Amino acid sequence: MIRRLPAWVWFGGVLLTFTAGLINSMALLSFANQAVTHVTGSITLASAAIAQQNWDDVRHLSLVVISFFLGAIVSGLITRGSKLRMGRRYGVAMMLESLLLLLAMTLFMHNSFWGQMVASMACGLQNAMVTTFSGAIIRTTHLTGLVTDLGAKIGHWLRGGMMDNRQLLLHILFITGFISGGAAGAWLFIRLGYKTWLIPALITGVSGLGYMMYALWLRKENRSIEILL
Repeated sequence: MIRRLPAWVWFGGVLLTFTAGLINSMALLSFANQAVTHVTGSITLASAAIAQQNWDDVRHLSLVVISFFLGAIVSGLITRGSKLRMGRRYGVAMMLESLLLLLAMTLFMHNSFWGQMVASMACGLQNAMVTTFSGAIIRTTHLTGLVTDLGAKIGHWLRGGMMDNRQLLLHILFITGFISGGAAGAWLFIRLGYKTWLIPALITGVSGLGYMMYALWLRKENRSIEILL
């Protein structure tokens, strides 16, 4: 249940949704003009391109989707499990994401569409890092599931059902984090250009290092590592 989620999950989740909002708004404002944090829109555009026989767009959009998918595979290889657990190598995954974002920035600066692919891979890596907890789906790079869950819960509450206030708060915080990140990313991109990519790279890199140091401290102190089943 959501009430069992520790504070580091709340903070980390909001931080990651904020980061995803940053990344997506910057990708949309770039010369590529294409979202990278989710695959639904890309697949829809690819389907339309197939109907129009625009094979260049089909190849390009397919690479965006494949890159996201590859990022998720890399996350699975690093974290070695779908259950959320303190002590898994989330720090390594976040530091790798940071490196990918730095590479994406460099490629975008050179007007290379491969920057979009690398950014999409970084988002797939991030999104797969936190997957399932006690039947509650947690996603950090897109809002469709969160908005759907929030709407369903409100509808249930309007019919006289009980509302899980902590779960409601979690959804609101994640949605707010993504929106805030998108607004911040657009505002900063207009002023700093592609250098704005340094911000999500710094956030993920520092967070990954901090997580690794905290997990190491727990082991040295012989403290139990909390497992979320």
